[in-house]
Amino acid sequence: MGAPGVEAAEAAEAERFDRYQERCLYDPTTGFYVSGGRAGGARGDFLTSPEVGPLFGTVIARALRSWWDAAGRPSSWHVVEAGAGRGALAFAILNAARDEGLPLRYTCVERSAVLRTAAVDLLGDRAAVLDALPERADVVIANELLDNLVVRIVERADDGWRELWVPEEWRPTDLAPSFDVAVGQRLPVCEAAARWVEAALECAARVVVFDYGVRRTAELVGRQWLRTYSRHERGDDPFVAPGAADITVDVAFDQLPNPSRVVTQAEWLGEWGIDELVAEGRRVWEERAPIGDLAAVRARSRGPESAALCDPAGLGAFLVAEWHRPE
Repeated sequence: MGAPGVEAAEAAEAERFDRYQERCLYDPTTGFYVSGGRAGGARGDFLTSPEVGPLFGTVIARALRSWWDAAGRPSSWHVVEAGAGRGALAFAILNAARDEGLPLRYTCVERSAVLRTAAVDLLGDRAAVLDALPERADVVIANELLDNLVVRIVERADDGWRELWVPEEWRPTDLAPSFDVAVGQRLPVCEAAARWVEAALECAARVVVFDYGVRRTAELVGRQWLRTYSRHERGDDPFVAPGAADITVDVAFDQLPNPSRVVTQAEWLGEWGIDELVAEGRRVWEERAPIGDLAAVRARSRGPESAALCDPAGLGAFLVAEWHRPE
């Protein structure tokens, strides 16, 4: 982790890293997400599972259908997607839910006004688009949201813990992390992510998040857990060009409220029938290949999409955490 550039150092007086990260991402004039940073292909800065294709959303719709069935098939099933971005996942889920006969009431929550506008453009009146969680829902889902919430960074010292401030300076901290590591080791404290999960559980009885990270904080030792993304280029110095790159961390899931379970994305997608959907797509392609229409092309794409989503060296190694409390 290098020292901040002159521009960052002069922009404000010394501040905790989480507050610096907040400015870099959401400053009303220069923040990364205010100036157009986003997931996507050629026009994006990083690729997420929904941007691979619609298969990810189709599998999630199968899970939503099962949970709706278990709830007694109410006339409306309110699903909230937090960190919805431009609405790519919502678009895929809504299309699949329509085919399943699932009566979704869908709400996209997105902090960036630029991305909220893009979601409205894509989804029209099929979903509400808000800047904060509503009071009540049936299910809250989030894909690659927690890694993007601000973190505090601490370093183990001889006499306890110190915290990173910007410009780079280590100060005594009020934090008392429960994890124990060697002197000199630096780790993130995922306070904001834990608070978000608590808020989501106030909103809905079922919360499901997909993200990259580790089950235990100790697994971050020796790992490059802090990274930046800009135009599909990965970096590791958050002080280079503040506001011009996304700043993210590996999520330490043991710092969150205790989930009902944690599995890999590949395992979760397998449980909800991704292989069946790929096989179905293969059959449709074989039947419609002579026609070569859009339905045939979409069916054929399921194989490559599944390979990417379940890749154990990539998206498939992401973790899926579920919280489910009885109502």
